[in-house]
Amino acid sequence: MTKKSVWSLVIRIWKLSRTISIQQKTSKLPMTFVHQALTWGFLLALVPLLIHLINLMRRRRVQWAAMDFLMRSYKKHRRWIWLKQFLLLLMRMAAIALVVAMVAQWITQKQWLALFGSTTTHHFVLLDDSYSMAEQSGGASAFDKAKQAIGDIATQAMGQDSQQKFTLIRFSRAASIIDRDAEDADVTQITDLNAEIVDSNFDVFIEEKRRGMEVTELAAGPRQALVVLNQLLEQNRDENNIVYVLSDFREREWESPSELMTLLRVADDNAADIHFVGCIDKPLANLTLTDLQPEPGTRAAGVPLFVNLSVRNNSGEAARNVQVKVRTHYYDPAIVASSEPGRVTAKLDEPPTVLIDEIPAGETATRRVQVFFPQSGPQVVEAILADDAVATDNRRWCVVNVAEGDPVLMIDGSLEQKHAYFLSAAFEPGQRTNTGVRPEVQTPAFLRDTTAEVLAGFRVIYLLDVQQLDDRAVDNLDEYVRNGGGVGIFVGEQVNPAFYTQKLYRNGEGLFPVPLDRADDLPIELLENVPDFEVEDHPVFSIFLGERNPFVRLVAIRRYLQPPAAWTPPPEAPIEILAKLRNGDPLAVEKRFGNGRVIAFLTTASPEWNNWAHDPSFVVAALKLQAYLAASNQHDDSRVVGTPIMVALNSDDNLPEVSFVAPGMLKDETVVEQRTATPLGEDSPLMQVTFDDKNAQRGGVSVDRSGIYEAWAPTRDGNFDVRRYALNPDPTEGDLAFAGSQELLTRLKPLDIKFRGADEYSYDLFQQAGYNRSLLVMGVLIAILLGEQLLAYLASYHPARGVAN
Repeated sequence: MTKKSVWSLVIRIWKLSRTISIQQKTSKLPMTFVHQALTWGFLLALVPLLIHLINLMRRRRVQWAAMDFLMRSYKKHRRWIWLKQFLLLLMRMAAIALVVAMVAQWITQKQWLALFGSTTTHHFVLLDDSYSMAEQSGGASAFDKAKQAIGDIATQAMGQDSQQKFTLIRFSRAASIIDRDAEDADVTQITDLNAEIVDSNFDVFIEEKRRGMEVTELAAGPRQALVVLNQLLEQNRDENNIVYVLSDFREREWESPSELMTLLRVADDNAADIHFVGCIDKPLANLTLTDLQPEPGTRAAGVPLFVNLSVRNNSGEAARNVQVKVRTHYYDPAIVASSEPGRVTAKLDEPPTVLIDEIPAGETATRRVQVFFPQSGPQVVEAILADDAVATDNRRWCVVNVAEGDPVLMIDGSLEQKHAYFLSAAFEPGQRTNTGVRPEVQTPAFLRDTTAEVLAGFRVIYLLDVQQLDDRAVDNLDEYVRNGGGVGIFVGEQVNPAFYTQKLYRNGEGLFPVPLDRADDLPIELLENVPDFEVEDHPVFSIFLGERNPFVRLVAIRRYLQPPAAWTPPPEAPIEILAKLRNGDPLAVEKRFGNGRVIAFLTTASPEWNNWAHDPSFVVAALKLQAYLAASNQHDDSRVVGTPIMVALNSDDNLPEVSFVAPGMLKDETVVEQRTATPLGEDSPLMQVTFDDKNAQRGGVSVDRSGIYEAWAPTRDGNFDVRRYALNPDPTEGDLAFAGSQELLTRLKPLDIKFRGADEYSYDLFQQAGYNRSLLVMGVLIAILLGEQLLAYLASYHPARGVAN
């Protein structure tokens, strides 16, 4: 190499060193060395340059005739020769620089500060305590493994020389407060440990904390915990923050982690490292009770009731011979009236066990079971599965508010009230048969003179051959249906088609589902065995379904009310034709109106226009009609664990002190806690009291357990108004599908997240405490020295073997 090229190289190295120095001062994690004084040794990297310059100075020009040939050959190959010499020089300089870096111990400035106690390492641990963490494997639950990992992190953090802090955030606590009041959430209430100093007794302290932590029955995810984490990281930006997420990483939460990625990016900006610690090895098969609800229909004392239960198979294989035990909890009103909160014991009864032959993988099977309650009141049904991987989702409850009977209102337009007679006979067939339906027969004037509050007390209203109604009666009926009531309408000779079309149908805006034209006879069918009508698949007409069903052929329709010839249900209207006559005209039409339902039969309820009332199918269809119309006003209160219980009271009837009875820690244990209802306004007689998780933050009773909760509100006459609520686990948490570590990291790219299992977890002390990179530098140094020897051999002259020097 020439002098000019060498000096050019020196100048470039000088400029490069200045650039590196500037970048180090402005970078996020500038590099530094443990032994700063030894960094002057980097000047030794210039020694090969000095040697090369000295060799150039020792050269002199000599005139030699044979040199012309050699110069021409040299010029031909000098670029390649210069390149090899340049690379050889750089490798020798790099080798010296690496030796100096290895001796001076190259680390980041943040690690250097941590090593000498100038900064604090803060460990943020996010603990998943949702009920899927109760999955049992190898004699220990996933939550047990997570608690063990917490102990490992704490113990090894104690062995570091720099100051250490420890913050612990449970998913459930973060979710309960952040979801309730995100802006005003108090961090001290959310964290189990907040910036706790790690001292010599920290292992004892953390062990006491771990002993008091149990997996919850909630389905809290990581989102709220990450929100809390980012708030804390923002407050501790000057510390060496390390984040650990201890979870089972279920597929349902991490399948599309776009929102979680946004939160993790914020955390990554303020943390040195993020560790995911998986607490399960592989997902196990698990069955989940996903639903337990009474069927729509009459829920009256002394009337059998069907309850539907659903079981989901959360596994990759079919589940066979699944047994579900059902229990009823009957609370005798007389015993309740003479008892105090928390001292009532229900009478248990077990119907036959439900057997499900097979549930395919990933599918849900639904079965129904009949239950019976002899008296009224809020009664309870419980379903129980056998123990499996997760026990929390193997039990489910529902509350059935059993009434003395279902009051129904019949408005009969005939003078003899003959239509109400036949319909009442279907609802009250005899003393030995109790359907639970309690009919009350009135004239059309009753709808005009009554109030909306009185009508709201009826489960269903029937209009039977009513000629027409006053405007006030129409308004009352409209309001009743809009608020969720059910109305059944049968026509007859008294009906005024023009009134129904103009006042009740109102161009499709009213509650009546079809306009009316005139009454007409159904043409006689000459062919035998042709039924007069056909039905759709609908709960009211289930008795007529089936190819060989004889009932549909036994019912004869002689006369009916026709709609206009060109009428068809508008495409977007909530109208459905349930039954058609054999000439194509509608016989039964349903309309959804507001929150309620209306079903209109275009024939009579009595045997004037048909023989249906004399057929046994009429009783069954009438009860099905009653159950279907009443269902629109039945609201089964399905709550998941953690849902607040709000009780509304009237100060004219109730005292403000309310006692809540909640499930305890042990089986069949209950805990009683009193709350005081507060008025909704200064002059309002209404009061409200809420039983939620706020009290849990103070160590009290909460809504964080599944089971039956009771609210005992004292009345001013010395009794109690007892209300029951069923809180069940979120069934989605029972899906144990696991997001694999590699797949999860792929979804979270480009975030640099380290994933390892709880069993194989080891806290790398040296990496976090400022360990040097000497081993890495040594490896690079060895590679450069080997390369330097190879390049030096290629760049030097070697005579061929056998040739004399």
